[in-house]
Amino acid sequence: MNSVISLEDLSFHYSDRLVLTNINLNIDKDTINIILGANGVGKSTLLRLIAGFLHPHTGKILFEQEDIKKLDKGYLSRKIAYVSQESIFSFPFTVLEIVLLGRSPYTGIFEFESKSDYKIAFNALEMIGIYHLKDRIISEVSGGEKQLVSIARAIAQDPAVMILDEPGTFLDFKHKSQIYRSLEMIKIEKGISIIIATHDINSIRNEFDNFILLKNGGIYKQGNVTDVINEYNLSEIYGTTVKLIKHEKNFFVAADHLGN
Repeated sequence: MNSVISLEDLSFHYSDRLVLTNINLNIDKDTINIILGANGVGKSTLLRLIAGFLHPHTGKILFEQEDIKKLDKGYLSRKIAYVSQESIFSFPFTVLEIVLLGRSPYTGIFEFESKSDYKIAFNALEMIGIYHLKDRIISEVSGGEKQLVSIARAIAQDPAVMILDEPGTFLDFKHKSQIYRSLEMIKIEKGISIIIATHDINSIRNEFDNFILLKNGGIYKQGNVTDVINEYNLSEIYGTTVKLIKHEKNFFVAADHLGN
């Protein structure tokens, strides 16, 4: 099988509120997967389940065909990288020091980073386009730049799976485009499977591999852009009439205020 992550009959609830139900999903190796859905549909919860931060109430999650609950935490910390919606840094580290934290799953408690670790961190900074920030204190960079630093740290982790929750938060148009181009490069050069939950449909590209549409706590549709991304499906998951324009490698979505 080609799947790096598999979800089987998964459900999850907070207290008495059911969030996700009967989720069956395969994330293949070397793919970019986009999760779309309205607010509160469970996108972030689904990402946190895949990352191992939450555990399903029913069903199971497999990483490379092994139950994720049975795998060593240290092993998973190397294999799965997670970038949250908002980057919060508690200590006055430099940008380079933050990115080097991505190498911590590979070093011992009393070990220092090697020349190889530094090279990996420098490459991650260059890939995301923030090498020039490497010596800046993290508190001195903007919110959007902090998000880029978090993504560079995830790249430096050299994972098999990278999970990003709303990676375009706080980013301007230029940096959003840069992020998605960089993620394509990462997939190609490093063979990383990438899972992205986003509201920002207009920044993603129609050549991405798999689109997962969530509605009412379940998977409404999934597949490639041709099979899944159309006005009817998007109107269904967002609960409003939308207009869709496809152009070359991008598509653009807008609410139709004149619709029903």
